[in-house]
Amino acid sequence: MLQRDFSFVRVKWRHAGRLQRLARKHAIEYMWFLSSDCHLLDIPYMAVVWDLQHRTLPWFPEVTANGEFDAREASNGWFLRRASAVVTGTRVGAAELERYYQITPDCIKILPHPTPAYALAAASVSAGEEAVARIRRAYQIGVDYVVYPAQFWAHKNHANLLHAMAILGTDRGRPIDLVMVGSDKGNRAYCESLAAKLGLSGTCHFLGFIPREDLIDLYRAAVALVYPSFGGPENLPPLEAFALGCPVLAADVPGAREQLGECAKFIDPRNPAQIAGAIDALCNDAAARASMIVQGKARASAWTGKDFIEGVFGVLDEFEPVRRAWGLE
Repeated sequence: MLQRDFSFVRVKWRHAGRLQRLARKHAIEYMWFLSSDCHLLDIPYMAVVWDLQHRTLPWFPEVTANGEFDAREASNGWFLRRASAVVTGTRVGAAELERYYQITPDCIKILPHPTPAYALAAASVSAGEEAVARIRRAYQIGVDYVVYPAQFWAHKNHANLLHAMAILGTDRGRPIDLVMVGSDKGNRAYCESLAAKLGLSGTCHFLGFIPREDLIDLYRAAVALVYPSFGGPENLPPLEAFALGCPVLAADVPGAREQLGECAKFIDPRNPAQIAGAIDALCNDAAARASMIVQGKARASAWTGKDFIEGVFGVLDEFEPVRRAWGLE
């Protein structure tokens, strides 16, 4: 039988990129990435996954148009499976990593999303009535309002919140303002036209991006943060609101109760009438608002950036005995 020797064949599916070359040049033994964006490396690394919304919400245009779904799948399929550790914030997130990408459970590390330092720092400074009055004057906002800081993607669900605000004004006789903060990712024009159609043009405020100090005062003076996003399992604005003494009404999506505990009131993001009822109830219950503010502040301070970094160091310490098994290339 004819024997063929293929030992001379070398298959290289890729070449070392700039990041790999820099890692070798500077003798870097391990890398920590703050996202799941794909980087082709031969050294060990840790990745952080904030969400897998293209898998959990694949019907939204922002994760389907222009090949976005396929690009994310190609990236995650290689990059996350290749990582020595994948950090996520909740048990729900860990289960998604196992289910969608077959990540080994021992490689998944749960480190909750930390409360932003700016919000915790601002919380230590008391806000006066002058700041509250200034923010209302600056953006021509009514005395009572709810705030929603989110970029204008479809999955952020501004539309059902607008329908809820219309119900508040008509069926419940409580026309309060809605303040929306965030850049346009393609859905703002639709939301503006919907607000006009619902007769909300005078009470809806599309502010775009605003200075951080203004956002802080918006949180402080609001009746509540209403966060109806379909996305999860973690979200940042509820933690900001907690820190700044703003009650939170959050979408009851997988992971939200794990992240926010009993400090928020939960709403069905598909049900405008329920969202309207939750806002109305909070407006009528000063004691409930006061209790939510106290609980939220405690929750916000329970997990900080320092805690997150210490958790990352723990992951590195855990991997160190493995990494010492070979030298530098």
